[in-house]
Amino acid sequence: MDVTVLDGRGYAKFMTAGAFFVRKYRQVLNDLNVFPVPDGDTGTNMYLTVRQAAVEAAKHRDAPLSKVAEAAAQGSLMGARGNSGVIISQMLRGFAHHVRHRDAIDTFVFATGMREAVAAARQALVRPVEGTILSVADAAAEAAYRLALHEKDFYRLCNAVLRAANEALDRTPEQLPVLKEAGVVDAGGAGLVYFLEGALRFLPDSKVPATAFPRRPLRQTVFTPQQHVGERKFCTEFILEGATCAPHDLREALQPRGDSLIVAGEVPTLKVHIHTDLPDRVQDAASKYGTVTRLKIDDMERQHNVLIDAPAPPYSVVAVVPGLGFERIVRELGAEVPLVTQKNPSVRDFLLAINSCLAPDVYVFVNDKNAALAAQEAVKLSGRTVLILPTPDIVAGIAGLFAMRSGNGRVPPLEEIMAAAAHPRSAQVFFAGKDATLGGTTVARGKPAAASGGSLHAGKTLADAAASALDAMGAREGGLITVYYGGAQKERDAQRLAERLRAAFPSAEIEYYFGGQRDVEFWISRDE
Repeated sequence: MDVTVLDGRGYAKFMTAGAFFVRKYRQVLNDLNVFPVPDGDTGTNMYLTVRQAAVEAAKHRDAPLSKVAEAAAQGSLMGARGNSGVIISQMLRGFAHHVRHRDAIDTFVFATGMREAVAAARQALVRPVEGTILSVADAAAEAAYRLALHEKDFYRLCNAVLRAANEALDRTPEQLPVLKEAGVVDAGGAGLVYFLEGALRFLPDSKVPATAFPRRPLRQTVFTPQQHVGERKFCTEFILEGATCAPHDLREALQPRGDSLIVAGEVPTLKVHIHTDLPDRVQDAASKYGTVTRLKIDDMERQHNVLIDAPAPPYSVVAVVPGLGFERIVRELGAEVPLVTQKNPSVRDFLLAINSCLAPDVYVFVNDKNAALAAQEAVKLSGRTVLILPTPDIVAGIAGLFAMRSGNGRVPPLEEIMAAAAHPRSAQVFFAGKDATLGGTTVARGKPAAASGGSLHAGKTLADAAASALDAMGAREGGLITVYYGGAQKERDAQRLAERLRAAFPSAEIEYYFGGQRDVEFWISRDE
């Protein structure tokens, strides 16, 4: 039986079936995830995102397609976790925009909607990278468009789309060297393939509820260097009044000039937020499309006057932390709203944290590069002046909070905060979740290891691995070594580790604190 029309009820079923397949194979996606610490979570993040989309779509399944698609898009945005999850949510938002006036669609409108979905996802990223979910989505959309010109049946169309997506997924290791090094395909792209196959299985002519495309790693020794977080020196914000261009056009004009770019609002008034090395050039580029007003560069504390007798600075701080011990630490350093989570926070988590702050201006230490995109989406919904500080981990976040505290009530320039955050070197000490090899060092599953700056260190004990990592950091020259314990470790274990490190590095000072993180046994850092 041909399926030639997709209405709201059908779209809700599409979402549910796709989410089911992502849930079923989320561990496969986690195994594909390429991280320095072998405990990937792409599958979990993608599942939580599409599950929320499916839940919201099901609530409106009897409504026209436009309403169901809008509900799915909003649900995915609020539930988005991790980079791949936020990208998926942007795709659903793009599709919802395309069908916003339709009760039902045919295959051609479905194909053009897929094109708009991919375009929306690319617009959300400052520097789209090929060899990722974007490449797979591009191939699927183009295949749908070519076939929809003469194919009216959704089953045959979706079969062709799935084949094209799978072929594009096979090409991702050739497009992205880090995937080739690890011997895997892109986890986000694989998640999209599973989602599409789930939707295909919903159709009447398909009966088999199992995937034809298992994507487990080609080998179990998956371990590759962590990507570096780029430097963003100047926080620049302004209102563009009398704008003569759409948000997308302004985003394209400013995209080469910085990172963390957000263009919000509608013509004729647009709000711009960007981290850049050249704020003057950003201002000049934007001035071609309207009048730049309310320009703010560097000193966010200038937004509001501070009363001399005010007991607190005129800003609030949100800090993502991986445990209850870290929560206490960041509170002592001035964070008003610690966001305690063991996984990447969702857009909703960030939004609730930002709206819980008392001050109108909010600084967010993401303390995980995978959480930055969700934080930026929350900024668009908050209605506040929010500055995202892209600290890569909790150790960098603590150093950044120390730098903010040194301002005595005024916020230091952004480059000073980020420079301070980048100063300490850190490592995670853990029991390997799977076999791992990097730079000639091999660690078997369940054995002690430490990861630092893209390097892997092994040892017979956790203390051996920690000492090896600190030695590579230059700890023999002295400095301050800080140990944060969590996982299965107790205070007595931290004491023993501190004693071992004092013996190994007599020129260094050793401190230890309770971190409470669950994913690793110790965070350790060295500061000169």
